[in-house]
Parts: sequence; structure tokens; C-alpha cells
Amino acid sequence: MLKKTKNKLNSYSNELKNLAEDYPAQSRKLEELIKERTFELIEANENLQVEIKVRKQVEKKLLNYQKQLQSLSSQISLIEEREKRRIASELHDCIGQTLALTKIKLELLRKLSGSAECKNIINEILQLVEQTISGARTLTFELSPPILYELGLCHAIQWLVEQFSKKHGITIEFEKYNGDIPIDNNIRFILFQAIRELLMNIVKHAQATKVKISMLLMNGNLKMVIEDDGIGFSGHSDAFTGYGLFNIRERMNQINGHFEIRATHSRGTRATLMAPLKLSEKKLA
Repeated sequence: MLKKTKNKLNSYSNELKNLAEDYPAQSRKLEELIKERTFELIEANENLQVEIKVRKQVEKKLLNYQKQLQSLSSQISLIEEREKRRIASELHDCIGQTLALTKIKLELLRKLSGSAECKNIINEILQLVEQTISGARTLTFELSPPILYELGLCHAIQWLVEQFSKKHGITIEFEKYNGDIPIDNNIRFILFQAIRELLMNIVKHAQATKVKISMLLMNGNLKMVIEDDGIGFSGHSDAFTGYGLFNIRERMNQINGHFEIRATHSRGTRATLMAPLKLSEKKLA
């Protein structure tokens, strides 16, 4: 028994001796491995920091490009609006007045004419002239309604309401603001276009029978609310991505305004436009 115990102790002693002899070599290998892995981690971290920096620079450039595109889009919209006003003015002043004078001359000629056949021909020409005058007037209003700039936003919306009601057989109530609204011409045009686009969407998609438009001033901003009793839509309003609504949202953002549309299925839609009364100097630059 003593001999066996002695042999075990000798065996343990030899193992310890071998371990003691191998320890320096194993320790050096472990240190080298730690150094190698540490260097790899440092290098990977440096590469990651460089990549993060590059990505931030790219994101910053993209944001700058986005702002520049928005500014450019705003300028294009304003230029487009001015050009429409110019064309509409020329249609009204040149073609419209010439046609009106032609109509007067033809009516005078009809009175002076003695031949029934000649009167019939003049009547036919008068009808064509009247159709042309009506078409030119409609085109003028579609491009840039003079009433919007001559009488203001309230009168222009009232005219728009009457046109939509007559053409589409839909009841539209307009609750206008009682008082003067000193609003910038560009903002006036954007709001008018937005309301016309929203009414067109209601006619095309909402299956509504009644619409209400409300106008009021809130903290120096003009608020327009358009409500209908149509079928509404399901899902979040941001997912409602028709081009017309996207265009409204972008134009309102360009003037530091706000556009929101909410609906519940089978309970109608409520669209809200909030706009400042004047464009900021940055937007005009």
C-alpha cells in the first residue's frame, strides 16, 4: 500500500515537473495570441470608425442634396405659377377681348343684314365664337383663375365650390373666414391648388355626397379643413401615397406649412392644410 502511494506521488511529481517546464512556452504562445487578437480588434475598430465617418459624410451630403432639391422644387413651382398667370393673362387680354369684339361686330352685322340665309350663317358663327370664348375662359381659370388675385382666396374657393357642385352634382358647404386675410400670392395659389386637388380626389374616390370646407385663422396661420362623408380609407395616412396627395404634402412642406389627412373606413375623410400667411425670406431666395 505504501509502495503504491509512493508511486502515485512520483507520478504526480513528474507531471508537475513537465507542466512547469512547458509553462513558459505555453505562456509565451498565449501572450502572442492575445497580442495578435488585440491588434486585429484595434484594426477592425479603426476600420469601423472610418466607415462610420464616411457614412455620416454621405448622409450629410444626401440631406444637403435633399434640401437643395426641395428648394429647387419650390422655385420651380413658383416659376410655374407665375408662367401660368402670364399665359392666363394673355388669354384673357388678347384672345378673350378679341373674341368678345368679334362677337359684338357679328351681332351688329346680323342686325344690318337683310338676307335670312346670311343671318343664319352669322348666327352659326356667333355660336362658334361663344363656344370659343367659353373655352378660353375655362382654360384661363384652370391655368390661373384671375378671381384668385383680383378678389382673393375666399372668392376663388367659392367659385371653385360652385363649379364642382354644378359639374359633379355634389353638395359642398363653404364656411369662409369673415375678415381680411393678408396672404402671400404664392401661398394663396398653393392652397387653392391643394383644395382643388382634394376636391378632385373626393369626386374620383370618396363616393361622397356632401363636402364641407372650413377656413379660419389660428396663431397667424391660415387653417383649411376639407371633410367629406365618403367611404374613407383604411391604414395610416402616410401609406396613402397618391401622386396628388404627395404633391400637396411636398408643396406644404416647401412653404413651412403642414398637411394631414385622416379617415376611418366608411366614415369619410378629413384633410387639414395649415399655412403661414407669408413666405420666409429663405423660401423667397
